[in-house]
Amino acid sequence: MKSGQLNINTKRILMRKLSTEDIKEFYEIVKKNDVGNWLGIGNGMSFKETEQYVNQIIKHWKQHNFGVWALINQSTDEIMGHCGLRYIDDTEDIEIIYLLDPKFWGKGYATEAGNAAIQFAFNSLKIHKLIARVRTNNSNSKKVIDKLGFKFIYDRDYNGRRLSYYELSNH
Repeated sequence: MKSGQLNINTKRILMRKLSTEDIKEFYEIVKKNDVGNWLGIGNGMSFKETEQYVNQIIKHWKQHNFGVWALINQSTDEIMGHCGLRYIDDTEDIEIIYLLDPKFWGKGYATEAGNAAIQFAFNSLKIHKLIARVRTNNSNSKKVIDKLGFKFIYDRDYNGRRLSYYELSNH
């Protein structure tokens, strides 16, 4: 099986590739300002923006054979958000990203999915270093990054946003 077709099962989560069939359900999460405030867009997404975002994720999978997974609650089968890996712009750097519906915040899902994505990156993709970028004022996301073992590097302006950069090496 090619890594791009890989689903990952954790204790509570099925991680599978996002598809166009997920757009409507995913929109119900990303339209919320509580979620969008932390994204590059800075507020909740419109339906059209959600379509473009999901299609971008699908395109990344097709081009690179890895990417961002939908996070499915194994108890309820609902989409909780996403987590995965992507190239940062036109660089060779790969970052981990995650996003959850606020009703799933504070329950360890981001950490659980993040750990699975890191294991996939290091063991299956043989990546040596991952980056994480978080808005400087997103203390909840910074707690997840810390739990995942990332080390703070610096704060930097990126496209009009102040981001904290973190790194995790596979030694």
